[in-house]
Amino acid sequence: MEHNWMKLACWVISLNPEAENTVKLLMSLQKQGLSAEIFPAVDGRDAMPPLERDERLNKTLSLIRHRKLLTNSEMGCYLSHLRAVRKAYDEGYSHVCLFEDDVVIEDDFAEVLFESAKDDVELVRYMALRLRRRKTLREFVASSGVAYKLVRPERGAVGAQAYLMNRRGMKKFIDCALEIYEPVDKLFDHFWLFDLQVCGVEPHTVYELEHETSVQKVPDTKAQGPSWWQRLLFHPVKLWFSIRRHSYMFTHRRDFQPASMPEGVQGKTRRIR
Repeated sequence: MEHNWMKLACWVISLNPEAENTVKLLMSLQKQGLSAEIFPAVDGRDAMPPLERDERLNKTLSLIRHRKLLTNSEMGCYLSHLRAVRKAYDEGYSHVCLFEDDVVIEDDFAEVLFESAKDDVELVRYMALRLRRRKTLREFVASSGVAYKLVRPERGAVGAQAYLMNRRGMKKFIDCALEIYEPVDKLFDHFWLFDLQVCGVEPHTVYELEHETSVQKVPDTKAQGPSWWQRLLFHPVKLWFSIRRHSYMFTHRRDFQPASMPEGVQGKTRRIR
């Protein structure tokens, strides 16, 4: 596929480049005309991965906001996405498309990717785990005859399994993500903190395989918990974040309205709800 107007990095984040599905995913992407490569994931399976450059772990905010610290594997996942986006930005790409290695793409994926990129959206998710009220930005029909919608959800749709970022979105994400206190998909869902334009595609063009996630979300029982004063601050900080979200949504209401719930099945991922 020739798309001279964009310089695209297409990377599959993986700890095991030789895994069966990783190989299949690369082949599927290449079959659809996307020159995909492996981006080595940050390994957080056995220990907390070390930080690099100006990455900062804000334990205090993590304990106040979420009452727990990120697990080693959550940190590895977060750093994998952050460093992939930074690499794409530093190397001058106009867009970066990232995949986790446990997904499958539909036959229309590449066509939908390039079609959705025309809108210069800062982040487009190609699958999500939550059905949210959303505004339809536009509709288009793929060569297969399937009708698709580019939509903008009012709330976080959850998940970082497959998405496209343009250069403006990369910069916003990097500037915010260097301070680490929550999982990477939660940061995407908190788009209102850093004015990130997050959109989605319906129906989804990516779905995840059914398996137990390798990202351990249950904290170590020996891990540091919130102190009494951090527990005390939980509700005031939660209220402050809520005020910021509602203020953002009011100020940008035209970007999200009119909104409605999607109808019908939006993808093959079993965890969608």
